[in-house]
Amino acid sequence: MPGVRDSRESILHYSQLIYQKGWVANHEGNLTCRLGTERFLSTPTAFSKADIAERDLIEIDRDRTVLRGFRRPFSEFQLHRAIYDTRPDVNAVIHAHPLNATAFSVLGRGLDRAIIAESVVSIGPGIPCVPFAMPGSAEERDIVSRFATRYDVLILGNHGVIAFGDDLEQAFLRLEYCEHLAQIERMAMSMGSVRYLGWRDVEVLLDRRKAAGLGPEARGMSREEAYGLARKYYEL
Repeated sequence: MPGVRDSRESILHYSQLIYQKGWVANHEGNLTCRLGTERFLSTPTAFSKADIAERDLIEIDRDRTVLRGFRRPFSEFQLHRAIYDTRPDVNAVIHAHPLNATAFSVLGRGLDRAIIAESVVSIGPGIPCVPFAMPGSAEERDIVSRFATRYDVLILGNHGVIAFGDDLEQAFLRLEYCEHLAQIERMAMSMGSVRYLGWRDVEVLLDRRKAAGLGPEARGMSREEAYGLARKYYEL
């Protein structure tokens, strides 16, 4: 886990980056990282990610109480907390609205089957689109908690994307890869029928994923427990 100074520099860097990439507009998006078991560094509510300065960052506890700083916390923090509570290995969470992946979200469609081999090793056999629930609601937290045990990126129905990892860089790269895959699949769909990888090939790539220390198998889950749900999309 990085120190407070590194965390502050990192959260400002990735706030600017998601804005520059066009993944947020107006006051959209939020970023957090752990500073300890009960303390989190966070972007504030009602700020463009282009304009956030170090003085605007806040430190909050699990109940959104501001411990340091003078800005207000964003209302969706409990969504981040659901991930931190479910995944003790996660130290950073980014939520944004990248255009292509969010277009899939409003279709209620995930990136459920792999289109390129590298993605299986990096983020698994697919990225689900979880059902819509009111932002900040207990229902949303429950849904995300269930899926976060098996995935590192989630498309949120009619909402956007949330990605998480060991640090903000890893969370950002997973968010970036989700948008990259959504763009490729969207382009391929406009050109003809998409040829997805078969499950037999995916299984070989999942062995490599586990060997790289990535994914739920590396955290001790069985393959069936980790990827049984994802495999069903390959059997349709």
